[in-house]
Amino acid sequence: MSGLDAIVHRRDLTTWNRFVSSPLLFLARWLYLSDATLHTNTPYPQHIRLVCISDTHNTHSSQPPLPEGDILIHAGDLTQSGTDHELDDALAWLNSQPHLHKLFIAGNHDVALVSPETRARISPGLTYLEDSSVELTISGRKLLIYGSPYTPKHGSWPFQYPRVYPPPTTLPQPEAHEIWSNIPPLADVLITHGPPFGHLDADRFGCYALLYALWRVHPQLHVFGHIHAGRGVERIKWDKAQMVYEDICARRAAWGGLVKLLWYKLTARLWRRFLGADVGTLLVNAAAVSGLRDDQMKGAIVVEI
Repeated sequence: MSGLDAIVHRRDLTTWNRFVSSPLLFLARWLYLSDATLHTNTPYPQHIRLVCISDTHNTHSSQPPLPEGDILIHAGDLTQSGTDHELDDALAWLNSQPHLHKLFIAGNHDVALVSPETRARISPGLTYLEDSSVELTISGRKLLIYGSPYTPKHGSWPFQYPRVYPPPTTLPQPEAHEIWSNIPPLADVLITHGPPFGHLDADRFGCYALLYALWRVHPQLHVFGHIHAGRGVERIKWDKAQMVYEDICARRAAWGGLVKLLWYKLTARLWRRFLGADVGTLLVNAAAVSGLRDDQMKGAIVVEI
């Protein structure tokens, strides 16, 4: 387990302790997420089925069998120590899956993927994305999928950049801004190793620079992992309620922000009665291990878009 994972696990408190630790953030999260979580196992005709997994850390052989789907996505940390042997074993498992399209990115533990020689011998049955994109056509629909392995710096792992701390008074730091400005504005699916700030990130361990970029792009789906304790699914709507919630997470708003959040949530529900639901962006933290020793196997998360 990396140092960051250990920090997150120590902060994985009981519900009561979370409330005592930060009543404002606890209530804001409860209110904001009251209709943001989804059931994702309902089949929809003509939709594309994506099987999402991340942070297997050499446990791929012990994970539950992967469900069927059109696209298999691994959002990084296939390995633990990042050796060539670990990577070869994990990629052989990934390549053996029956999915027609198998995409993956590196995580900070996947040290071997820093080497161009290692990347050059990746099986043609796998699509490796590193600040790059691929367009797939499935059931007559085209999807532009972009992937990047980068996360805020913690320790001496690869694929990192200086952490951006909210609240920023200017744009994110140049290095982080440059990385995330490369996301195509018309990307349908975004794959990153880490989460955006304030969403499925286990008490604000996500990246604010990435969140800033998401407000620009609005992809249909964003798949990530990295923060094991943040595993789950959330839909965000890019509305005023989300703005206020993120301000509370960033400590830019206090109890008055909670009142605004309640008002925006109520008015949004009224609008949905007349105009229907806004699709927004589906977020998936697909971290597949949890527990103090990463001994709980969670498997993949299946979504349809």
